[in-house]
Amino acid sequence: MKRHRHWIAALALAAVLALTQAVQPAAQAQAATLAELQQEQERLEQEQEANDAKLAELKADQTRQQEYKDALDAQVNNLQSQIDSLNAQISGLDASIEEKDAAIAEKQRNIDEDVETLKERLCAIYMMGDASTLEILLQSESVIDMAQKVELLNIITEHDTKLIARLTADMESIAAERQEIERQKEEVAAARGELESRRVELAAVQAEADRVLAELNESVASVKAESEAIAKKKAEADQAVDDWLADYYASLQKPSTGGGSSGGSSGSGGYVSTGSFTWPVPGFTRLTTLFQEWTYGGYHRGIDIASTGGRSIYGAPIVAADSGKVIKAGWNNSYGNCVYIDHGGGYVTRYAHASSLAVTQGQTVTKGQTIAYVGNTGDSFGAHLHFEVILNGTLKNPMSYFS
Repeated sequence: MKRHRHWIAALALAAVLALTQAVQPAAQAQAATLAELQQEQERLEQEQEANDAKLAELKADQTRQQEYKDALDAQVNNLQSQIDSLNAQISGLDASIEEKDAAIAEKQRNIDEDVETLKERLCAIYMMGDASTLEILLQSESVIDMAQKVELLNIITEHDTKLIARLTADMESIAAERQEIERQKEEVAAARGELESRRVELAAVQAEADRVLAELNESVASVKAESEAIAKKKAEADQAVDDWLADYYASLQKPSTGGGSSGGSSGSGGYVSTGSFTWPVPGFTRLTTLFQEWTYGGYHRGIDIASTGGRSIYGAPIVAADSGKVIKAGWNNSYGNCVYIDHGGGYVTRYAHASSLAVTQGQTVTKGQTIAYVGNTGDSFGAHLHFEVILNGTLKNPMSYFS
């Protein structure tokens, strides 16, 4: 009987050892799987941050290039306006030249008519005979008649001579004015040619600016598409972590081989949370972002607790919302310094953006124990605590669980 009892004891011990060895690798595999998922999550967050920085840089370049292009467009438009103005001036000068040409032609016709009249008069005098002063004297009936004839001849000759001289002077004046207008027209035409050259040069620069801007727009579109793809992968990675936690905590609820229930004690330090939590930052109650509130990155996964009543929250103690076991304590890019606590019963709480941590992974903590200190690490814009509640892998509104 003793020998049989020894054999039975040995077999029981062997069974316990075998069971222990079978459970440990499974637990280690679970832990390794979670670590891998979290590493993928962090890698995608880093990739997204790098892509966001690249996108911001491209958008800045795009804005600068657009401003440069707009300036060139304005300069081209200004030059075109100047060219249009010069063209208008040239048209006006052309009209003035035509007017001067018409005036000169009119003066020339008047001169030609007067010259012809003078020629006819002189010819008539010639045909009448010698129109010398002696003949006029001999044919005059009296001294007065002679004086009148001489005076009349002088007046006619002087009138015709002055008229021709005046018309000639007017024609020369108009010709001088026309020459000045031609000179102005040449100057305006030269200025227009110079502006045309500048406009051509600017058009070439503008075409280059358009090309660069088009390339930047394509790059921005490409990086945006890449960001969307990364965001999708990151959402899948986040969901994978949440699914893992859901499976993990579901497995904790399965009955043990001994016929009892784990009651969520495995991995939670033996605690089974009732879902009644204490406030994680005593003395600070102001909420800046609520659960499921839309933010720049999507719907908010928890609540944000910030400075209250003019008191800075930075460095304030963060306490465990309930007793449990720390399943993560360290850096997680977007969360910065963070702590995850398994409370049993399917409950997990997350505490993000801490300045420093007061616990380590695997440590058992009690409700209200300081686990970290409020900070501004990770994707954070000002000191605050980002707090999440997860039940069986599903995010819940933390405000529903405070006693």
